[in-house]
Amino acid sequence: MACHDSLVTSSPSGELRRPLFVIATVLSAVVVMVELGLGALIGGGTAGVLPPDVAQASGVPPGSVTSAAVATQPAGAGIAHLALVDGLVLFTMLLIGSSLVVSQRLYGRYQGFVTFVVGVLWIVGALALAAVALSTLLLMIGLFVAIPFGTIVYLIVWGFFPVTSSAVVLALLLFLKLLFMAALIAAQPGFLKVKGLVILVSLSMVLQLALGFIQQFLPSVVVSIGDQCWALVTTVVALVWAVVMTIGAVPGMVNAVRASRPKAPLPPDVAA
Repeated sequence: MACHDSLVTSSPSGELRRPLFVIATVLSAVVVMVELGLGALIGGGTAGVLPPDVAQASGVPPGSVTSAAVATQPAGAGIAHLALVDGLVLFTMLLIGSSLVVSQRLYGRYQGFVTFVVGVLWIVGALALAAVALSTLLLMIGLFVAIPFGTIVYLIVWGFFPVTSSAVVLALLLFLKLLFMAALIAAQPGFLKVKGLVILVSLSMVLQLALGFIQQFLPSVVVSIGDQCWALVTTVVALVWAVVMTIGAVPGMVNAVRASRPKAPLPPDVAA
């Protein structure tokens, strides 16, 4: 899927507005940094005793769970795993941007190889993260249904998710992504006709909005399960995209190799 297709010029000047494109690329990088930075800090709750409703549901006497136990809760994975998709958006922006600073001949030779290498690395990383996400999800579900002691352990570790803090981060990400799209379109409306990029950005938005819906509307005690489940879905989406991207880079690599081969000299009779 060629996310770096040539643009169809529709701006009055017929040229890409480079400062706006740079701003869009920087915003894409900021999105990934927010997801990796703030996303890793979201999840599990805050230090303290179990909330009264959670304690009552689990049959644990109120105040019996110490702050030290709750403080060990792991971070949520939903926001952090969005970086797998938005990282591909950033890579696409960087790849397009590189075509603005090098000759088209050189760009045509290396873009296939770069895309292939990044795609393979993304596949390996996504497979590893998917395995971790799946094992964590199975552990969470297994503890939750193992009444009563497994459920108590689940409630201590994952029983209450900081939905409000996560909603703030998701709202920030939505704002940044809207700014990114506005800057990209302002830089060159022809980007709307680059199907691969449009689909990838749309996937990022849909995955994020669905994550926000899951965190807001699931019962509080199972929000962590929903968050982990959607992290797995996001990872699979990124994995599929990376596979398609890697396969799509093969023809470009083949053409680059053919173009780099020295041409065979003509026979003397033909040359004459």
